[in-house]
Amino acid sequence: MQLVENPTPLTLNNAEQPNCQTGAIHTVQTLASFEPALNEGGIRWTIFQHKQDLIDYGAIFYNGKKLLIDRDLFITFLKKGQSYENA
Repeated sequence: MQLVENPTPLTLNNAEQPNCQTGAIHTVQTLASFEPALNEGGIRWTIFQHKQDLIDYGAIFYNGKKLLIDRDLFITFLKKGQSYENA
């Protein structure tokens, strides 16, 4: 088995937004600013509707009272178009 050190993930947003790294952890505000297709209200609505599914999936988590979002897992969850349990 061959291990690859620090593989470089490819995303479409890296060229447009050099400060946004794949797998980066965001707040609602920073995720909305890095992803033009998402706005704060839409992110908050998705979290309200699917909070436990997103937590189980690992897309959101809390650091104390601070809600944090794993960008890649959150977008993957959205692309599925359904709750985690129905996937």
